Amino acid sequence: MIDKKLRYFLYLVALCLLTACVAVREAPLGEASQRDWPIFRGSPSLSGYTDCSLPDSPKLLWSKSAQSRTVASPIVFSGTVFMMNRKGELRGYTLEGDSCAYYNLNTTVEASFIASDTTLYIGRIDGFITALSIKQLLKPRPVTQRIKPLWEYETLGQISGSPNLVGDNLLVGSYDNSMYTFQAQTGRKTGQFETGYYINGAAAVCHRYMMFGGCDSWVRVVDVTTGEMTDSLELDSYVPASPAILESSGSVNGFVACACDYNGNVYEMQVDLSSTSGTMGKIKNHSKLYATTDDNENQSGGVVSMPTLTPDAVYVLSDDRYVSCIDRQSGKVRWKKMLRGMTGECSPLVAQDKLLVCTKDGHVSIHDTQTGTELWHYETGEQIIASPAIISDRFFILTSRGTLLCFN
Repeated sequence: MIDKKLRYFLYLVALCLLTACVAVREAPLGEASQRDWPIFRGSPSLSGYTDCSLPDSPKLLWSKSAQSRTVASPIVFSGTVFMMNRKGELRGYTLEGDSCAYYNLNTTVEASFIASDTTLYIGRIDGFITALSIKQLLKPRPVTQRIKPLWEYETLGQISGSPNLVGDNLLVGSYDNSMYTFQAQTGRKTGQFETGYYINGAAAVCHRYMMFGGCDSWVRVVDVTTGEMTDSLELDSYVPASPAILESSGSVNGFVACACDYNGNVYEMQVDLSSTSGTMGKIKNHSKLYATTDDNENQSGGVVSMPTLTPDAVYVLSDDRYVSCIDRQSGKVRWKKMLRGMTGECSPLVAQDKLLVCTKDGHVSIHDTQTGTELWHYETGEQIIASPAIISDRFFILTSRGTLLCFN
């Protein structure tokens, strides 16, 4: 017979475990562990915002070189930093910089990749999506022993944008003008949504909906469970990157998304998620949050990176030398700062009250989000295209020459 006190104690333990499980299920989408950065923008919403903090004066802890050109952004998952070069060589390092994984896909890879549960999902220029077991990647083995992919699927065009996940649905955009959905564990194709032109970026997701742009200038909202488009919006120019999503407070009501077109316009869209309104998945409001003109000093040049979305502001790089903070409420530019180098495809990230920016010609800087004041600067001497990765006590920069830098 179990003692009453022991039985009561076991009951409390079980109750705590049950409560924790419920809390995990009900956590807002994209709220990952602060020790993980499983996708190139940190979370499936691609907002570019994290609750991790950055120091005022980071120090370089270590660096590693793949000695080959890289485009894909690094990710961090279960204590391992993964990076991929254009040759298709995947490398893994511990947080202390020790090599712990290697795999060669023997084909060109430019798209960022995603980790989930026990699997890495990688999109390739030859049109294949490949699923690899993380456990097998990290398991010591002879150099000659090759890991077999868990599954592969061939699309009819190159894959340039990161895969993303909604529950067990893997989302992959292709240059065959289609956004695919797969059953993540098996690779079984569950849907194929065709658009009017190439899909260059990733799909941002919120609950059961995905939103993505394309080279046909349209932003689309698609219900992943049905495969049907619920709404769309045509922008003034093509969308070279991905939208960013931020869930509204009380996320059952909807979410806010921002997207940039190549002309430099910034759009805000509010998507309804209320099941009682009869407009679930519809863009109920949209506006050109910021309009660029030839003579406008506040924002100039085309935009090829993603916007970074926070509850009160949007941060945007233009293709000259500037980073701008736009107030979401008024649409006015709070501040605009010239950077030390030319901007490019690397999108900025916000970590609490600090903005992390990388320029195309290798400058890394941290700015105060309220004023834009530069707090710290580091020059890598190498071009940067990939987005940084931030976890609770480190952040990682990957240069286009394959140098991975780890800062405290």
